Amino acid sequence: MDCKTLLFFTLFISGAIFAQSETSDSAMVIQNQGTTLIGTSVKQQKDSLSEKKQNQIGIMHLQSVYDSGLSTMSITSVQYLRRINNENVTVIGRVNIRARAKTSSTKYDLEAYIKHGKKHYSFVGASVSDQKMFPGFEASYSFYSALKKGWELETGVKYLSAENFSLFTPVIGAAKEFGNNLVTFRNFFTFTQNEFYYANILSWKNFFNEKRDYFSLMTGFGNAPDSKNIDFSEGFISNESFFVGLGYEKNLKPFKLSASSVYNRNNYSIGRKFNQFDFYLNLFYDF
Repeated sequence: MDCKTLLFFTLFISGAIFAQSETSDSAMVIQNQGTTLIGTSVKQQKDSLSEKKQNQIGIMHLQSVYDSGLSTMSITSVQYLRRINNENVTVIGRVNIRARAKTSSTKYDLEAYIKHGKKHYSFVGASVSDQKMFPGFEASYSFYSALKKGWELETGVKYLSAENFSLFTPVIGAAKEFGNNLVTFRNFFTFTQNEFYYANILSWKNFFNEKRDYFSLMTGFGNAPDSKNIDFSEGFISNESFFVGLGYEKNLKPFKLSASSVYNRNNYSIGRKFNQFDFYLNLFYDF
């Protein structure tokens, strides 16, 4: 099955979901995809939509350290979020600066979350960079549908283009909310010119303090097509990584603070193996 057929199949599924009846409240995720490994969150979407402030600014930092003598790596991001059209559309602009040793690189993100009635919403995003340490161009689209009994389904596609190669990745995910808990499972099927790669992410969130705060656990393995915490190069997709992490988010209106740590075991196809420890710290302010 070639890439064009897979793209048509993915969009066909999305269209079928979009055609479902709109009878219950949906959820829109306001997540920081550029700096977090936590997957789509139904509850997080609802919490984000419940906020009445139209604007949000945020600063996010990722610090990676290694056990193999490699230089530490960091990504610092600044973003602005704007809710418009009675919160039916949320637009995010973000600037990311990546640094390792004496080298730095800049990437610019533009993202939007769009509600389609009460039961469905879409995410669309695009990024461009100077190509020093980021892909030259990235684009993604996902369609989310709220189902019965606390389930949510995601179908989407990602595309990455660099100087000498490109990646095409269909995405299928599901989330289940029960009580004060949310479980999310996402699958990535990446196609290059000659190879196929698979990756997944499983996350669990437990909400407390009247569901304003949460504790999270996450794990996954495979060849992630859009991991921001690994070095970008032509062979980066060959990294078959296993990771496990934990996180915490605290709401202190109008501020929101989140922190997480992730252990990664990296295994490149060329035989290179090493351990990596990532630390994420995010701060947001609504106004």
